[in-house]
Amino acid sequence: MRINGFMKNIHSFLISHQIELFHNYAKYIESSFQKELNLYEDGAKGLPEEVAEEYWEHYMDEVRPYGKDFPRIMRNSLFVSIYSFLEDKIVELCVTKDNSSEIPNFWNVKKAVDHLKNLGFDVPKNTNEWQYITHAIRVRNCIVHCNGVVSRANDKKDLENSIKAMDFVDQDDGRIILDSEFCLEFLKNVHSFLRQLYQIED
Repeated sequence: MRINGFMKNIHSFLISHQIELFHNYAKYIESSFQKELNLYEDGAKGLPEEVAEEYWEHYMDEVRPYGKDFPRIMRNSLFVSIYSFLEDKIVELCVTKDNSSEIPNFWNVKKAVDHLKNLGFDVPKNTNEWQYITHAIRVRNCIVHCNGVVSRANDKKDLENSIKAMDFVDQDDGRIILDSEFCLEFLKNVHSFLRQLYQIED
């Protein structure tokens, strides 16, 4: 099933605009954290080794939020926001085709994609992007439902395999940790998948 040219242009603009917003936000926030860390690193430059150790011990509690806590909160939140955007754009196609004004609250990304296939859409499931998104769904579910604690996930083995299969994501003390490049990598795959789904040409 194909999308008419006029609607395709609208979807192309809206998708690209939102992707750009996410991308710029991620870059801005990561840069802000790094600037804060640089201030402390600049203060330690040129100090003798023993003095430098005392310096970092003194400022440890102030540095930690910018190096670990704040980035973890921001990356998790941004990841979930991008995922919600992906879900919304997939479900939007289902609702448009079904001519319904209501979005079923029981739909998730996988169910919506399966529904699109049943409606006759050419869904790009046999792609690297969809494989990546499938891994990302497990990571997202653990962050949302288990606060990122891997051992509490129902699909622990599959989740661990997904973490190993993806770049820029790891575990620290049994909790999922997203690297500074993770959201950008996820965003790239989401954009590519949606362009294929909405049949948007380069």
